[in-house]
Amino acid sequence: MPQARLPDINTAYIKYRTEAIMALKQRNWGILHGCLTAINGLLPPEYQVIISSVDYNQQAKTEITYHCNHCEKDVEKEYIKIFELMPNAMQLLLHGHNANKVWNCIKCHKLNQLDNTRVSKTILQNPTFLGVVPDPPSRTNGLMDRMKFNIEIERWGWLTLGELEFKMGKFRDDNWKRGDNDDISNQLDFSLDNKDGAE
Repeated sequence: MPQARLPDINTAYIKYRTEAIMALKQRNWGILHGCLTAINGLLPPEYQVIISSVDYNQQAKTEITYHCNHCEKDVEKEYIKIFELMPNAMQLLLHGHNANKVWNCIKCHKLNQLDNTRVSKTILQNPTFLGVVPDPPSRTNGLMDRMKFNIEIERWGWLTLGELEFKMGKFRDDNWKRGDNDDISNQLDFSLDNKDGAE
């Protein structure tokens, strides 16, 4: 029963979180990785953070769409091919352009002029918790590679810790709402939690 496990999970979580933050500050990447894996392992499967670069890139990507002026549909940028259309003599005389940049709509197959196209960009709000993080960066040889690795692993560590904090908070909330809240809160040890917040 999840409620009965909450005190043990909470105590272990606070311990591992404190160790993970210490490891981040001391750049001890082995301990960091171990602590984050342990926190993830404490959570039931439906609350765990997925570690997958493919899934993360899919969910975190910025979406850019081009709006077709003929069929009024939006087309993702990856399906757009922009090319130059040479004007005939009359268009050249009237407009004075040597070439027009156009793109072909994959939905209605009609040409759109690029300068008359509405382009939309959709980006994630910050903060956004996706429940997924990329694979941790791997260390390579060379001084520059090591410096880059330190920056990337630190960024990955904070990103993963943030996702785990969100999932752990959701796990706590969902299980405390089920009943016996007072009994469980009295059993939880928040001493490490309070100490960590005071630093």
